[in-house]
Amino acid sequence: MAIAASAGTSRVAPAGRQRGVALAIVVWFIAGMSLLVAGIVAQARLDTRMAQIHVARAKAAAAGDGAIQLMMVDLMTNTDGPGASSGGRYRLGDVDVTVVLVPASGLIDINRAAPELLSALFVLVGGLGEDEARSLAETMVQSRTAGPTESAPLKLAAVEDLLRIPGASRNLLDAVRDFIVVNDSGRGNTDWSQTPEALLDVLAKAYPEQLETVRSRRADANAGPGLPGAPRAGAYRADALVRYGDKTWLRRRWLAIEKNASTALPWHSTRTEAPRVLTENSYLLGGFVDA
Repeated sequence: MAIAASAGTSRVAPAGRQRGVALAIVVWFIAGMSLLVAGIVAQARLDTRMAQIHVARAKAAAAGDGAIQLMMVDLMTNTDGPGASSGGRYRLGDVDVTVVLVPASGLIDINRAAPELLSALFVLVGGLGEDEARSLAETMVQSRTAGPTESAPLKLAAVEDLLRIPGASRNLLDAVRDFIVVNDSGRGNTDWSQTPEALLDVLAKAYPEQLETVRSRRADANAGPGLPGAPRAGAYRADALVRYGDKTWLRRRWLAIEKNASTALPWHSTRTEAPRVLTENSYLLGGFVDA
């Protein structure tokens, strides 16, 4: 009888162990499937978010370009001469767009500006210390005026090329990019009568003796009558601030008002920047502050 009981016990034990192993396998299977489903859901959310960003970027580019074209038509047909910055607000479909036109001659040409002006810009706008700003400005001037026995002069082809200067940082570029230009026309002097108001503080620091003369000249220009039929010419930077969803996008294009074989319009684009999202207080020109 004892032998029979022992035999019965030996037959039951493997079955219990099998049930435990099966339960562990099921639990591990459920955990694995949960992780797989969680990964699929996370990837789907990421894909959806990326698709939304691409749609927003495409809308910002299309609406910005359309509003810039409308602004240029208004500029060309306006009987008053353009001021330091011309602005307009447009609605294209369900998107509101603010356009600011800034004459390129009113910005600081980093290829030709004097070290005093560059240093003042880096201090007041870039947030650098006096010594660091002066050193960087001198480095820029030296790099573009290299002698015959030194390396070739550094020619900046776009505002982003500021990063090629030793000591310049991305934070500095982001801070000053709305106030600088790379001018191909050969005119390196800033036309302070057309410069944005925000740059007058830079002038006051670099050349305080010129400030009152410039302010008087700007006041006379604003008070003077427009010139009906006056020709428009020169280079402009067109900034389209596109409000889409809860963000403001900046679509920036550089324009030249002159005849060009590639278009029948009296202006053409010389450079187009990809749309980018503006952060709070990151755009101050033309009196517009968008988040």
